[in-house]
Amino acid sequence: MSFEKVQRPDAPEGRSDASASGPGVTPKHNAEISPERYSQIAARAYELASRRGFDSGHELEDWLQAEREVEAGPARNTAPDNPFDTVTTRSNE
Repeated sequence: MSFEKVQRPDAPEGRSDASASGPGVTPKHNAEISPERYSQIAARAYELASRRGFDSGHELEDWLQAEREVEAGPARNTAPDNPFDTVTTRSNE
């Protein structure tokens, strides 16, 4: 698996915006991704592209968003368990 280096024309040499870790951070050159993780990211990127109607030009954006979401893991929709929480919201009614 080989990836092409993506570099913004106005970015300083050696700095890449194509990293899920944030702008200006170059990923490790020896970083490998497991086949399972790759499949998860690819599936999520496909879902994001599908919602957009598969408009071209957003492939990298969809991939990086999918990387962030897969890395973060599933959303936690749990009510706050702070007994001193006096604010009533839909999540803690």
